[in-house]
Amino acid sequence: MRNALGARGEAIFYTLMTEFHSDAGPIFKPQFLGEHWPTVDYLVELAGVDGAVPYFFVQVKTTRSGYTRRERRLKIAVNERDMRRLAAFPAPTYIAGIDEREEIGFLLSANGEHVGPMSSIPSSFPIVPETRARLWDEVADYWKTRAPHGFHSAFADPVWR
Repeated sequence: MRNALGARGEAIFYTLMTEFHSDAGPIFKPQFLGEHWPTVDYLVELAGVDGAVPYFFVQVKTTRSGYTRRERRLKIAVNERDMRRLAAFPAPTYIAGIDEREEIGFLLSANGEHVGPMSSIPSSFPIVPETRARLWDEVADYWKTRAPHGFHSAFADPVWR
């Protein structure tokens, strides 16, 4: 049951992230990394970018447990080890909490703001067009200031000058 729930949540995440933003299509290209990739489930590229393609990583957590009563937080569990690993990635990282019953999802930054275990995430950032647009801008802005320019590898072919 757990594997089926996780697989379904990953599919819901993919569907939410690839909804058409305009007539031009989706603004994200998620790539599932497979079951054996530690900590992250998806590498997500931004669509519609010339040159170096900005990207981010996502861990998907799926639940059928619903929400907390007082603050309506989605009940998901992320252990401290995963929170620390997500925060250590040299790229933007997020947790996607998926409510499998309602087929909706929520995003939460995992870039070091909180590195302890979590038992729920806020429903403040639903995966809807407005949130996706803000996410696209956030990730694009991150890479504008941090992308390595002019990297020269020691493993380059000298014939390709």
